[in-house]
Amino acid sequence: MKRLFIIMVTGLALVPGLRAQQIGNKGYQGDGTEKSSTVREEMRAQQTCNEGAKPGKDRSVGDGMQAEHNTREEMMVDIERAGGVHYMYPEDQPRPTAAPKGYKPFYISHLGRHGARYALGASVYADLLGIWTKGHENGWLTPEGEALYKAYAEWYPQVARREGNLTLQGQEQHRRIARQMYRDYPAVFKGNTCAVAVSTGVHRVIVSMFSCLGEMDQLDRSFSYSADYGYPYQACLLPDAIDAHADMPDSVVVKCRRFLADRVDVGAILGRWFTRTEGLVNQPYAFCADLHTVVSTLDNLDFPAPAVLQEAFSPGERYRLWEVNNYMSYLRLGLSPEVENVRPRAMEALLRDLLDTAEDDWARGIDLRLRFAHDSTLLPLLSLMDVNGMGYRGTDPLEVENHWRTFDVPMAANLQLVFFRSRRSPELLVQVLLNGREATLPIAMAAPGSFYRWDDIKAYYAPRQ
Repeated sequence: MKRLFIIMVTGLALVPGLRAQQIGNKGYQGDGTEKSSTVREEMRAQQTCNEGAKPGKDRSVGDGMQAEHNTREEMMVDIERAGGVHYMYPEDQPRPTAAPKGYKPFYISHLGRHGARYALGASVYADLLGIWTKGHENGWLTPEGEALYKAYAEWYPQVARREGNLTLQGQEQHRRIARQMYRDYPAVFKGNTCAVAVSTGVHRVIVSMFSCLGEMDQLDRSFSYSADYGYPYQACLLPDAIDAHADMPDSVVVKCRRFLADRVDVGAILGRWFTRTEGLVNQPYAFCADLHTVVSTLDNLDFPAPAVLQEAFSPGERYRLWEVNNYMSYLRLGLSPEVENVRPRAMEALLRDLLDTAEDDWARGIDLRLRFAHDSTLLPLLSLMDVNGMGYRGTDPLEVENHWRTFDVPMAANLQLVFFRSRRSPELLVQVLLNGREATLPIAMAAPGSFYRWDDIKAYYAPRQ
């Protein structure tokens, strides 16, 4: 007989705007419950700091194992990466490397982001329509602008008042991830299988959680689970401290403004659509950023969008808009040495929960611990843990993109720690996966395939004394 426990807990995670006033426009479009503000960015800086972190000591400093990418080249191959955190989860999921001989998986600790959604913002779709409509009514649109207005206005009813909602694709992403866990680690699901799942109180996250659990329930006849959400889990999954942040130093604000001015020709973009913007587009960059967010989420939706909207920005413009957004996101969610790193440090509680609950779960007969949250949870946690070199510490905006990329946390992104044991050895191994692919930690691997000794992980991430 299957058991189903659902405890209803009220509570809603809120992530207010990120102080656009300080830089003059809206910036990071992450996925708290409301639209986070966007901000300007710019200019280059001087050097990159890659100091070595000591186990159990200062994990806010990378250990020199950062992977460097050619991000522009990757993006020109797949321009949808310019959507950043709106990028869709990769569908091609290779099987992970097999464990060393004699080792079998027995427990999975999973932290997932909600699936594909509509654009965020209390009224982002309506706000854009209002600007297009006013421009049309006053005769301030170019022929290209008129074509975009007409297409947008006809398309708008399909997205009206849906901001932030999970799409059917978003639900399917979590069902697919459940199938992948079942495919790759069948031993975890052997016999009676018990899971504990929790999520933030945001609707799209709750539905993502139940999409995953529902698929597991279909796959495994002996599957049982408890599920809960809301305020009791905010301290780990979306802590209040994540909203608290010191103002950026004036020098960083100036750098951001220069970086934006250097990378994005806002006037040229608007000039394609408007004959005048005075009295119409009060925040030019914010308008471009919001429209780019809408464009970036088109493939998240369950219905097609007009071609003229899909092609509103050129690939080069999309890339540069992403550069600006990525750098600003790094300042807020990464380990930039130029700011106070409030958000990554707020993830210490979640890191402790990931590590400290595992052994207790085994003792209680729990096979899977599933947590569901947001990109604003995963990005700072991956930075804190230095997963795949995301503990990068650099000051040059032009270099950040080759080390720390928002699209590495796409819709339905997830970090998995898969635990293995052997009858021949007391040593436990952990395979680390990010988005279903083998990922690195800043410690020595025990075996190829991103296998690490559990004792080494505990020692490295031990609380700082």
